[in-house]
Amino acid sequence: MDFNRLTKAKQKIGITYELKPEQITALRAFMESKDIVCLLPTGFGKSITFQLMPFLSDDPMACDLVKSPLNAIMKDQVRKLCENGISACFLDITGRDGSTYTLKPALGTDIEDDDEQGDNDDDTAEDVGNIQTKVSIDDVAAGKYQLIYAHPEAFLSSREGRKILHSKILHDHVFGICIDEAHMIHEWGEDFRKDFARIQELLGIFPRVPVSLLTATASQSTKENLVKNLGLRDPLFISKNPDRPNIKYYKYDRLPSVRQEDDLDKILGDIVTGLQEDRRHYPLTFIYTDLESIRYGYRFLEKISKSEPVIRVVLATVALGIGLHAPAVRKVIHFKCPTSIEKYLQETGRAGRDGLPADAILFVNKTDVRTNRPGMQNSMRQYCISTDTCLRFQLLQHLDYKPVEGTKKCKCCNVCEILCCCSDCEL
Repeated sequence: MDFNRLTKAKQKIGITYELKPEQITALRAFMESKDIVCLLPTGFGKSITFQLMPFLSDDPMACDLVKSPLNAIMKDQVRKLCENGISACFLDITGRDGSTYTLKPALGTDIEDDDEQGDNDDDTAEDVGNIQTKVSIDDVAAGKYQLIYAHPEAFLSSREGRKILHSKILHDHVFGICIDEAHMIHEWGEDFRKDFARIQELLGIFPRVPVSLLTATASQSTKENLVKNLGLRDPLFISKNPDRPNIKYYKYDRLPSVRQEDDLDKILGDIVTGLQEDRRHYPLTFIYTDLESIRYGYRFLEKISKSEPVIRVVLATVALGIGLHAPAVRKVIHFKCPTSIEKYLQETGRAGRDGLPADAILFVNKTDVRTNRPGMQNSMRQYCISTDTCLRFQLLQHLDYKPVEGTKKCKCCNVCEILCCCSDCEL
């Protein structure tokens, strides 16, 4: 590993801190042209590895293809790269349109062409400090971007995307392929977004290019399926215990679904009381639920949000469960459980990314865990119906890990806190 080159690469993308051993190991393996599977906790900094990769090459036109599942993830990462002067772009799901970011002109400077501002997806086109602008697909094919983010569909189900992939110039300079949030291949590829199950076709176009899989949550069977289905070549597994000791887990029964508005009134009522007492310092809270409950919750919170709006509570669907960088989230509430432990860990992993104490709270009833619920995995069902087993232990056991030593029972979960003698554990 050439550490002088690594230092320059870090400076290139604006990294001023020391890399973690797992990140160094991933980069070293990549430079040796090995496929790698990174199983590292939420908030660990997995994306740093593939962002550094093009700048470790001798080729000044080296580029990295990044497969990502959501516009929000791609936009956030591309924006930050562009702020550091990196040539990065992302393609929409059709593969026909691409976007990057340019710095906002100084006050009083004219923008040459309003049509250049990208508004081709469902996200806000303009971010503070910069402007989203369209890029030419021909420029992407000509290798003018060192990091190219795209949905699998953009390359596999799009004529324009395939044109990019088969560009001789780009083909000669692809230095690495990264599949971010790799667990989505397993979760989405079967019946939701089927191009996730076809990613091996993309890898076949670049048979000598090393592949990186990144995820925070994957069981042993998921890992084995990923390696087999993608045809990885003796990959190096880089993993770390996914336990997040600063997150305390809670699980509570909720009323039958026919009375869900009563439950929502109680949960949201407590939040409103807290907001009214001190809105600006109320702990940032995510509430995961379905669209029907989100509509109800929005109406419930609408009046208080109209005066002096400050974002302290976010009502979200599963789309906010991956890739979001919001370090100061103090509470993640699930009103209805996800269908798998992997999804639950991804979503609760939004909490406490700054390392400070945070809470993950799950409300569940019999309807949530019914045997005929589509996609409901038995491991998640058992987690929901258990009454006397440590919640943290159950979550980690599914991923073949154990809780890190030293977690105090009163800070572990609301099952363990019943058994805790705080006067002893605080010594």
